[in-house]
Amino acid sequence: MIKRILSTVVLFLLLISMTFSSFAVSVQDLQKELQQTQKEKQAAAAQKKAAQKTLLNDKKVREQIINELQQKGYEKSQIEARIKDIEEAIKTLDEAIAQAQKEYDEQLKLFQERLVVLYVQSRTNAHMDEILQSSNFDEMFKKVHMMQLISKLDQDLMDSIKAKEAEISQLKTLREQEEQNARQELERSLAEIKNLEASRAAAEERISKSEKSVAYWEKAERELDKESQELAAISKRASSSGTAYTGGTMEWPTPGYYGISSPFGARIHPILNVKKFHGGIDINAPMSANIVAAASGKVIWSGWRSGGSGNTIIIDHGGGITTLYLHIKSGGLLVKEGQTVKAGQTIAKVGSTGLSTGPHLHFEVRVNGERKNPLNYVSNKK
Repeated sequence: MIKRILSTVVLFLLLISMTFSSFAVSVQDLQKELQQTQKEKQAAAAQKKAAQKTLLNDKKVREQIINELQQKGYEKSQIEARIKDIEEAIKTLDEAIAQAQKEYDEQLKLFQERLVVLYVQSRTNAHMDEILQSSNFDEMFKKVHMMQLISKLDQDLMDSIKAKEAEISQLKTLREQEEQNARQELERSLAEIKNLEASRAAAEERISKSEKSVAYWEKAERELDKESQELAAISKRASSSGTAYTGGTMEWPTPGYYGISSPFGARIHPILNVKKFHGGIDINAPMSANIVAAASGKVIWSGWRSGGSGNTIIIDHGGGITTLYLHIKSGGLLVKEGQTVKAGQTIAKVGSTGLSTGPHLHFEVRVNGERKNPLNYVSNKK
């Protein structure tokens, strides 16, 4: 009789030990996930700090460019004022050229008239006749002297015409040089301003990206903080759900839909466009398709989860094994926390809540807090 009682007690103690061992593993699973989430939160905080530093540097660069633009704008106004002065000077030069041209035309006309007179005199020997008609030597010498003076005036007129031609050419060259120099300076200043404007636009674009990056990491930090609080709450609720796993091979969670759009392992996130570990499989299924429990167990979470998971169900199957079902349709949660479910029981509807590109089920299997490839645990895989 005593032996039977002792055997019963020992068996009871063994059962209790197994139960608490399973419970410890299940809670350990959640605690490990909580620790991982906290690490991710710290990483997000570091990324946010780096993004804030980049943003500050980008703003400093923009401020420097703005200062340079203001300086160049002042230089541009100076050059424009100088061009205006040069244009006034050119106007004066144009007037001088016009006056010189007028004098040149008058002198040229006079010279042409003198040429006609000289030609007529040469044909008629008028000079010689005029000299021979002198009544005495004194008159003759005076006439010869007068003719020499007229000849000299003719030569001076020719020299003056040549000088006017050179003056006009010089004035025109000076005008062209002044105008060209001013235009070149203005073009150089405008090119520098254009380059600075392009640099400013690039700086503004970098600032916009940096601000978005800061906002993204701030949001990620908040969501991870919220997720940490949720995991702590889940861990607390799981304190009475410790049982041994007896489910055997798991069932496929979306009957009739077996296509996998994203397998287990490292991948480029379809929305964030960064390399990130994918801790489950994404199963293609239409909106509102049935989601079933992969194995029997207790629902320890049924609701919205932060961090991009959307509507989520977590089932504790005992023995440290949990399954997670993410992105469930709004209004598609068909079980509640604390509810016991059987393998193959419909628990939710496929949706696209949280960080999702379209209707599908993200399905995870975790053992002792570590994500495992679900394809090693489920049946009916195709």
